[in-house]
Amino acid sequence: MRIHAAAAAGVIVAGALLRLSPLAWAVVALAIGLVLTAELVNTAVEACVDLISPQDHPLAKAAKDVAAAAVLVASLAALAVAVCVLAGALAARVL
Repeated sequence: MRIHAAAAAGVIVAGALLRLSPLAWAVVALAIGLVLTAELVNTAVEACVDLISPQDHPLAKAAKDVAAAAVLVASLAALAVAVCVLAGALAARVL
């Protein structure tokens, strides 16, 4: 979660420096919210699985792996949003 928070802070600073449009800010906020939501759901799934199945079980492992994969997918999508939005804003300023 700390890494995602640091990345979000970096994007927010870059967005402020590039003076993103309101629409770009909305897209960035949704991407950040998606990642944080995925992290919270992952944490909840892991806690529930640990409570229900304290011993190792293949289905418990699968549930945790899928929840972690959801965070990865959300993070990659947010990275794509950041690259598109920030690159577009940077190109608009340079060109």
